[in-house]
Amino acid sequence: MGNEARMISDFQLWNDFVAGDDGAFRSIYDLNVQGLFKFGQHFSKDKDLIQDCIHDLFIDLYKYRSRLRSTNNIKSYLFLSLKRKIIKVLEQKGKFLSLEADNLSFTYRLFDDIGDDNLVKAERFELLDKAMNKLGNRQREAIYLRYVVGLGYDELGEILDLNYQSARNLIYRGIEKLRASCLKDSIILLYVLSKMQ
Repeated sequence: MGNEARMISDFQLWNDFVAGDDGAFRSIYDLNVQGLFKFGQHFSKDKDLIQDCIHDLFIDLYKYRSRLRSTNNIKSYLFLSLKRKIIKVLEQKGKFLSLEADNLSFTYRLFDDIGDDNLVKAERFELLDKAMNKLGNRQREAIYLRYVVGLGYDELGEILDLNYQSARNLIYRGIEKLRASCLKDSIILLYVLSKMQ
């Protein structure tokens, strides 16, 4: 589905939900719950905490639906709302005295999502994971949202509280660091392999 078609679809689905359509609410939940859970795992390894935050998010959506603002991108709206809930819960649990979104640790591990059936692919993903973990939290989050979740720069900017150009710059700088890191690691890996023969 194209970006424009998705926006129209999201806009209509959201408006149906706000107007009281329980089927639209179920659709929003079904379409987004897995992505929200994966996103939440980047901020906390406590699966119960993430599930509770998602549960509370949907309860609040249902409870306050008539007061919700309009949106043409449900996914970015939900991701931002979940991130805020996780920050609030972590602050309340006393894990952080004052947790700013910029300081929230965003862990990234793509390697966990692939099987052991392809060792070469696994090694490449492990190299990418190592390179990603050399980036700052916001760059990791931005690259995840842009390339794994598929959000546009406007949506990315909304979640990270950046304007369009700043979101693009953050991604660009992150990709440049990834290229440099992967190139350096690849050269080292090739050198080690050549010495083993």
